[in-house]
Amino acid sequence: MHSNSELVTHPDSPLSPPKSSDFRFPKSSRLLTPKDYAQVFADAEKFANRHWTLIVRANHLDYPRLGLAIAKKQLPRAVWRNRIKRIAREAFRLHKKELCGYDIVVLSRKGMQEIDSFALQKSFLHLVRKIRNSRLKSAPGRKERL
Repeated sequence: MHSNSELVTHPDSPLSPPKSSDFRFPKSSRLLTPKDYAQVFADAEKFANRHWTLIVRANHLDYPRLGLAIAKKQLPRAVWRNRIKRIAREAFRLHKKELCGYDIVVLSRKGMQEIDSFALQKSFLHLVRKIRNSRLKSAPGRKERL
């Protein structure tokens, strides 16, 4: 018979689960005000593929921030818009360590409701890799944020 103390894994063990705090989505990880969105749209790079369009700007912070701009014109039903927002938030939350230092606004595309969740997540990950491999943070002419 095993006691509970024997089942606990060491924190540095590869079998130990990631800390739940690593995957939270607090307010500090969100673009909240119109001013935040305006700053991203004013000086940003666009990363797009068949399913997503991401507007990205270096934010010179130690953490990434996400904003969602899911248009009713592109996805007329609230159920569809909410599903896309859930998928985007989840993909961002799981990959936020790779996106540190960026403000990202997610734009919707017409017909996204037809695509299965796995394909949308895979497509979002593809854009995360493109952002990570870009030289956006070190691009010349970018203003340092105060």
